[in-house]
Parts: sequence; C-alpha cells; structure tokens
Amino acid sequence: EMSNSIINKLFSYKNVGLIKRLPVWLESKVDPIELLIRLIIGGIFIFAGLGKLNDLQSFELAIRNFSIVNDPWVAILTMVLPPFELIIGLFIALRVLYIGSLILVTVMLLIFILALASLLLRDINVDCGCLGLNISIQLQILLDLSTLGGCAYLFKTCRKKSKN
Repeated sequence: EMSNSIINKLFSYKNVGLIKRLPVWLESKVDPIELLIRLIIGGIFIFAGLGKLNDLQSFELAIRNFSIVNDPWVAILTMVLPPFELIIGLFIALRVLYIGSLILVTVMLLIFILALASLLLRDINVDCGCLGLNISIQLQILLDLSTLGGCAYLFKTCRKKSKN
C-alpha cells in the first residue's frame, strides 16, 4: 500500500506537469525548430564550403561549365566562394551577425537557383559542383528552394523575437 501511494504521488498530475516544463532560462531562449533549421542551413553551407576547399580545381571547372562568368571572375569566385560559404555557415549555426548572415545566405541561394535554372533553360547538363554530391540540377534546385524556405522561417522567428 505504501509503495502504491508513493508511486501515485510521483506520477500525479502536478508532478507530470513539472517534469514536462523546461527550465525558465531554456524555455525563453531556445526554439527547438529554429535551432534545428539554423543548424541544418549552417551545416549545408559549412559542408559545401569545405567540399569546395578540398578540391578547388573541380570547383573552378564547375564554375566554367556554367558559362555565366569569364576570367578573371572564375578565379575570383573559385577563391572567394568556398571560404565565404564556410564562414557564413558558421555564422548562421552559431547565430553570429545573424540578420546580416541570413540576408547573405538568402541572396546566395537566390543566385544559385537562378544559375541552376539558367543551365536548364540553356540545356546545359553539367555537374553543378554545389555540394560535391552527384545529384541532378533539378534536385539541387529543390534542395536550394527548401533551404530558402528554412531561411524564410528563420526570418519569421527573428521578427517575432524582436517584437517581444
């Protein structure tokens, strides 16, 4: 009998409510969905930047195959884009210079989507060199659009926090 009353007290409605509540300091600072999306988007850009830094020659060839920019812009993009993606990915994941980083990621994604769409419109079938994965241009566009949707969610959560 005594053990039943202890079990009942432990799992009473009041105690279950206490167990489910987050600590106040955590409850007010972390939106788990925002954190997850931030880590995914940051991770994508970190992964993309590291992959390109590991094989700059392949990345340069990918830029040339897009037939959008010529020298010296091919070389400039080859040298600047990978470390920039890496840094901006870290900034998004760690919430550093957040609004500016979010704007830059959004602009980059829009440019990537337009560049990929131009390949489809011009009927150029090349490896995009985007993530170092062997995926179709259409799938890469879908991935970029999904990432753009994640950015929209992050902008929305930013505006909510600034209103509070």
